[in-house]
Parts: sequence; structure tokens; C-alpha cells
Amino acid sequence: MTGRRPAPAETRGTRLSAAAFLLAAFLAAVAAFSPVHADTLDASPEIIQGMRMYRDGILPSGEKMRAETAGGVTFTGAMAACAKCHRRSGMGSSEGGTRVRPVTGAALYRPEEVFGAGHDRKLPVTTRIYPAYTDESLARAIRDGVDPAGRRFDAAMPRYALSDSDLALLIGYLKSLSTTGTPGVTDEVIRFATVVDARVSPARRNAVTDVLRTFFRDKNAGTRNEAGRARVAPWTDFRKLKAYRTWELDVWELSGPEETWEAQLEEFYRSRPVFAMISGVSAQGWDAVHRFCERRGIPCLFPNTDAPVVSGPGYFTVYFSRGVMLEADALARHLRGGPVDLRRGQVVQVYRDDEVGRAVAGAFRKSLAASGVSELRDVRLPATGGLPDRIFEKAQGGDPPATVVLWLPGSDVRRLGKRPWGASPPGGIYLSSTLAGTAAAAALGAPNGEVYVVHPFALPKGKGERDRILTWLAARKVPPGDERLQSNAFFAAGITGDALDRMLDFFSRDYMLEWVEHMTEESVNPSAYPRMSLGPGQRFGSKGSYILRYEPDGGGFLPVGGWIVPEWR
Repeated sequence: MTGRRPAPAETRGTRLSAAAFLLAAFLAAVAAFSPVHADTLDASPEIIQGMRMYRDGILPSGEKMRAETAGGVTFTGAMAACAKCHRRSGMGSSEGGTRVRPVTGAALYRPEEVFGAGHDRKLPVTTRIYPAYTDESLARAIRDGVDPAGRRFDAAMPRYALSDSDLALLIGYLKSLSTTGTPGVTDEVIRFATVVDARVSPARRNAVTDVLRTFFRDKNAGTRNEAGRARVAPWTDFRKLKAYRTWELDVWELSGPEETWEAQLEEFYRSRPVFAMISGVSAQGWDAVHRFCERRGIPCLFPNTDAPVVSGPGYFTVYFSRGVMLEADALARHLRGGPVDLRRGQVVQVYRDDEVGRAVAGAFRKSLAASGVSELRDVRLPATGGLPDRIFEKAQGGDPPATVVLWLPGSDVRRLGKRPWGASPPGGIYLSSTLAGTAAAAALGAPNGEVYVVHPFALPKGKGERDRILTWLAARKVPPGDERLQSNAFFAAGITGDALDRMLDFFSRDYMLEWVEHMTEESVNPSAYPRMSLGPGQRFGSKGSYILRYEPDGGGFLPVGGWIVPEWR
């Protein structure tokens, strides 16, 4: 529902009233709904049906919703979904000079701004007053585009042709979009979790948890007086101060077979529900955590994983990038017009037979094929253990390859660097910065040919954003550790705090994600990635990669070309 008032000369339309008994049945059906959090597993069938109408534009019958603007433009299905303009949270948006106002129950059913005046406080004279809706007037607004005062909505607001029963379901869902019942939030505490894979080394684990615990400690120390200040604050500050909660962090460690992880997460969540999950680290992929968050409707902000979930349903988990799959696509695009002549011989990729290795090898094969390169040879190594003998001979397969790509960790690359490539080294050797880091390039050295690193992270800098996180860590006596993980954990915690500051005390998970989408590009918190942005519904912040050439004389790296943003199929 848009907030622009019509021109005074605009005429008012009328609609024939429904039969009295149908209207009475409709109002009774709406009154039966109680505010619940619509993303919980125990939501009623009526709420689920209303949610599907609101988000997807699908009626309970399975047919598409239909709506028409005052200008005669017709929308159906997803294009007619309320969330298109009012967002999943119901908190609205703005487009040009038109404000799309909130449509939560709290916003519609009281005559004031959505965040209101608060207890025993008067609204400022500049505050816009909206007429309060009733179930009957809200039904008329949805069907006819007229507010309770008889004013017509902006022409862009569609008018919906809905039956009484379908309209009751939609209004029932709007009423459920409230501040009540959000798991992990009490009047005093807001609880978060971070997930740690037990296979991760203690050093990598601590790089994440030490930063998060320190950030939480600082946050609580800096806002410990807000609860008291809220009792005497003016209206302009009341809601923000009232939103104060002590932040608590739980560390959920997952161990054993990955097929048991979802059950472990459910047990953690039943014991101590959380509002959102922040950062985290995995030795492999993130599939189990991703599925759990989708099912429970829990935001999971910027976990550290080499193999994110890149296909299938995905709304609640926000990743830094597509991980090694992004590297595979960027490298394929680089090779298509890069310094190595692919016509000179085969491309060989070497990888471990584990979750990450299989994912990146499959993505690289697919990307090369899309670029018109079909000559790709796989050398698959066991998931664990040492390196087999004669690995280079297997990689070369007789004729020297044009390119060798090592999708291997740094420890493997350093072992390989001690073995000779033979009289005919490949034209180029490529490493993954995600898997091997950059230091491993020195182990291969110049005698084996040109060495490159696929690098989706920020280029090394002397001073600037990197110094900010290092200064923050040093000032708080956080032990030095993996800089990428520490920077990323700091970014995830910082953007969580920034989003909550703007949500005031409307603790909606969907609303939080909408703020994260809006703020990621402008965040001042440094991460390991140089360019981060999220559009509505996007879930991968960094979308490109550098290709760095190792310079053995100086021991440094030079970018080859610019920032590569590959197409994602």
C-alpha cells in the first residue's frame, strides 16, 4: 500500500458490497488468526496458505493470484505477490517518490507510524498519522485500493480480485507479521550461535570464535546503560533504546558423520533457540547447516566455507562468495583469453576426492565446456593421506599439458614442489587461493613454468582496511591468527550490529536480512573480500576474482588483467 496521497480531483470508486452472511463469515475467519511467527515449523495451515499468497502470489487452490492497477496493468502469480513491493518482512520499501508503507499487523491496526510513540509518550508533530484499519476496511483496501479515510491509493498499488475466504487467509497472514514470538529474543537477551565443524583445526576455530566473543563483549559493554536510558528518553530515542538486549553467543560444534549434523543442530536449537547465526567455519561444505536454516527460517550470516550451497532453495544463508565454484568459473573465463595457448595441449586438473574437490572439479569442467574447451583430464587423488608416486606422469598423460590446475590445499602443493616436472613443464600452473593460499606458490617456483593463483580476495595492501582489523585485534589482545577468518568474523558481527541498530525493536528475521542486503555494499567493516554487494534476494556478496602471477625474483604477485566477474550458469 503506497503512501502517496491522490490528487484532490481524483474520483472515488465504489464496489458492490458482499452479501451480509458472507461478510460475517469472512470477519469471523480473520478474527480466528493469532499472531505467530510465520517461519516456524508449527505455523498453522492457514498461515502457510496466507504466506504463499503474500510471498509467491499463489492461491490456496494452486491458481495464480490476479491483480490490476488503476491504470489497467494486470499482474499474475509472482508479479502480483505482495512481497514484491512490501518485502517479505512486510516492512515496505520506497521507489522514486513513492513510499510503500509497512503492512504488518502492528502497522496497519493502529493510527500512527509503525514504530509508534511508545508508552506514555506523545508523537512529534511531524509524525505522519495513518488511519487505523479494521478487518473490513483492510479487505476494502486490498480489493478496491481505498484506505479507511476514503482516500485512493497510488495508481501503482494493485487491486486484488480475491474471494472472501482467500482474503481472510491473506489478512490473517498480515496479522501474523508482528514483533511477537521471534525465537531467541526475550525482553533482556538476544541470542546468536556460530557453527564450528569439529574437523577444523583449533587455530582456525579460535580465529572465528575469539573475534566473535570479543565483539560481543564490546557490544554489551558499550550498550549496558541503554535499558535504563530508555525509561526517560524522548520519543526520538525511545524505540532504539528500548531495542537494547544483551547479546549472547553459543558455539554449536558439529561432529561425526555429516548426515547427523541436522539432528545435532535441531537439538542445539530446541535447547537454546537463537535469533540468527553469525559467521562459523567448516572444513568442507555447508549443506547440512544451509538446509537447517532454510527449514527453521534462521538467518545465517557469512559463514566461512569453501563450498557454499549454490543451487536449490536458498534465502536465509548469506555467503561471502561462491567459494571454489567462483574460482573455477573465473579461471575458465581467464583461460579462454589468457596467456596460455590451450591449443598446445590438454588442461589437467588435480584434486582430492572429497566434497570440496569434487565440487570445484565439476564446476571447472562445466565452465570450460561452456567456453568451448573440451580437452580436460582429471587426476583424482584419495580424500586423505599422502600423495601417490608418479603423480606428474599421471597428470601429463604422455604429452605435456598446456595447463595444470591444482585444486589442492597448501600442504599438498608444498609436497608437489619438491618433485620434478620433467623436461617439459606445462605452460601454466594454477593454484586456488581459497584452498592453498598464496604462500604455497613459492614451493613450485620458476623452473616448473609460470605459476598463477586464482585469488577471489582483496589484494595485499600496506595500510588501510587491513590495518583496521589488525589494530582492533591488537587493542583487545586477541591473539594473531588466520587473517582471512578473523576479518570475515569481524565483518559478520559488525553487519549484524548495524542491521539491528536500524531495526529498532522489530525483531523480524526477514527484516534483518533485508537490512543486510541494503547495507553490505556500504559497510565500513573490512572483510577478506574487496567488493561486496547484495541486491534483493542475492546471497553471494563477492562475485569476482583476480588472477595473480607469481614473481619468483621478488617473491610477490602481480595481477593479470583486472577483476574477473564470470557468468554464473
